[in-house]
Amino acid sequence: MQETLTNKPPLILTIDDEKVIRNSFKDILEDNGYEVIQAENGHIGLKKIREHKPDLILCDLQMPEMNGLEVVRAVKEEFGKIPVLIVSGAGVLNDAIEAVRAGAWDYLVKPLFNMDILLQAVEKALDRAKLIAENEAYQKNLEKQTVKLQQEIEERKRTEKQLVQAEKMAALGDLVAGVAHEINTPLGIGVTGISYLNDATRAFKKRFTAGEATKTDLIKFMEDCEEACQITLSNLKRAAQLVAGFKQIAVDQSSDEKRIFNIKQYIDEILFSLYPRIKKTRHTVHVDGPEDLEMNSYPGAFSQVLTNLIMNSLLHGFEDIEAGQITITVKKENHSIILRYEDNGKGMTEAQQKKIFDPFFTTKRGCGGTGLGMHLVFNLVSKKLNGEISCTSTVDKGTFFTITVPMGDVEN
Repeated sequence: MQETLTNKPPLILTIDDEKVIRNSFKDILEDNGYEVIQAENGHIGLKKIREHKPDLILCDLQMPEMNGLEVVRAVKEEFGKIPVLIVSGAGVLNDAIEAVRAGAWDYLVKPLFNMDILLQAVEKALDRAKLIAENEAYQKNLEKQTVKLQQEIEERKRTEKQLVQAEKMAALGDLVAGVAHEINTPLGIGVTGISYLNDATRAFKKRFTAGEATKTDLIKFMEDCEEACQITLSNLKRAAQLVAGFKQIAVDQSSDEKRIFNIKQYIDEILFSLYPRIKKTRHTVHVDGPEDLEMNSYPGAFSQVLTNLIMNSLLHGFEDIEAGQITITVKKENHSIILRYEDNGKGMTEAQQKKIFDPFFTTKRGCGGTGLGMHLVFNLVSKKLNGEISCTSTVDKGTFFTITVPMGDVEN
């Protein structure tokens, strides 16, 4: 005997207008551990189905008031999942087949001379009903878990997007702070030069007005003017260069505009914007590539990729290394740009190398590292620049990245 999912004996309802048959079914079923209730016609049977919700129904076809076929249709419409076994005489076999088409699970031909046939049919139907119930429960749980997983994925995407944006803003903030600090020096020298020139002009004017100016005073005044102008001009040019480079990099990083740009010059601008960070170290950056090579792409994404690679070398690759070297090589191959980035830092283990582009992977956990820098690089190269990036690394020898991106349509 099979038990239901609640571990109670299965409840079976027998619907038949012949009391003798109902009682014989009841006796054999109860002897085998089933719980049995009875109904003498279809109307009473439906009422008991609604009250007790049996696990299985044994139903005759030929009954007064409401026949078995009507019961099958009503059960399927109202309950759907309760198995109904038709018990019919040989003379109404076609009706039994019609009942199966209407939703009955099986049919038995009476009289039943061997009650084992009844028990086997009941057990088979209950097994099938139990399997269907378990599958439905599994499916519902699977759907629930799928929805939960989808929500977690969406939440992770939102969190990742927020962290990526925060990292971009932090990088831009570092750039602003670095350039602001760096620009103070040439501006300060320029102000000093102009102040000196102003004082020298007043002193010479005073001597000239009093008629005390000599040729030597004039020569000295002109020399002072030339020196002050040269110092002021050179430092103002440097300040302007800092501002221009910062402005272009900042605009590119905060926009998604596509344009044609000279790769070598743009790399120099990126390095210039990172100069305040690099100059605090003894590390060096060497760039090799054609002076006239251009590409039509997204300079903002290009800038973020290169900036993250350089900062990754400074923070991770050159940890405990006093003077590291970064080499950036650019060349054209067919209609693609090949950028090779290499540092001679401490490198990575094979396990670290496999996770280098994974989101939230960092060796600086707890020290401010989000683990999104290289994941951002991978996404920018593969999605924004429509290219490919690969990484190889050897412990104590350094890390090597190869980036291949289409150069786009460039007017000659």
